[in-house]
Amino acid sequence: MVMRSLKTSSKMTTDFIIPIFKNIPNISMLQTTRKGGISLNNYHSLNLSMDVNDNPDHVLQNIKSLERFCPKIQWINQVHGSNVIELPCTNMSPADAVFTKKIKTVCAIRTADCLPILLTNKKGSFVAAIHAGWRGLGLGVIENTIRSINSDSEIFAWLGPSIGVEKFVVSHDVYDFFEKNDPDVLDSFTKYQDKYKLCLPTAAKNKLINIGVKKIFGSTVDDDFCTYNDKERFFSYRREKITGRMASLIWINN
Repeated sequence: MVMRSLKTSSKMTTDFIIPIFKNIPNISMLQTTRKGGISLNNYHSLNLSMDVNDNPDHVLQNIKSLERFCPKIQWINQVHGSNVIELPCTNMSPADAVFTKKIKTVCAIRTADCLPILLTNKKGSFVAAIHAGWRGLGLGVIENTIRSINSDSEIFAWLGPSIGVEKFVVSHDVYDFFEKNDPDVLDSFTKYQDKYKLCLPTAAKNKLINIGVKKIFGSTVDDDFCTYNDKERFFSYRREKITGRMASLIWINN
């Protein structure tokens, strides 16, 4: 996995994280940060969501700026569930994962603490984007996505910025939810006072490995991809409540 930053030469300088899967040249990926847009105050500056009470004109301009670097995006309505949509799609029901086998068709999800996961395979014959919050993970959004795709070659996964384990304190209800629905990832929890800390990347990696995905890159437990800690680069709902959303995107070029 190679990763680099991209700065445009336009009036708006946009800092992107550009993951690259080696030896899969027809796949492009892009992870936005909070930098490079025109939104103000808590949404400063590249907020990409219309659902957080930001100025709609600012959001539209931000999206237009983003789409200079990728094909036009068909956004999904994320609901912290496990539904999966295949693109192209004319009837966009709520979903938290999207995949396609068509070229120049962007799979994109938006986050501000939840874990974004981008997928392709060794042949570069599909791409997928998963919005993996704790509830979606427990409900099986990763497994549903991979089963829906039915890849004919080895799958590669990239895990993007999310809230770090030290900042993600959850209640007994969350632990009980996993104990009931997905006990295989209980080692992603650590006891903290009368609650727990949950490591989303560890939980996701466990689930990916359990379903046969071995090539996993990106976020780790101790890296600098914590959305809560890095206020300069990332939006964080837990840190600010009123805030913007970043995007994780992947598409097939040819």
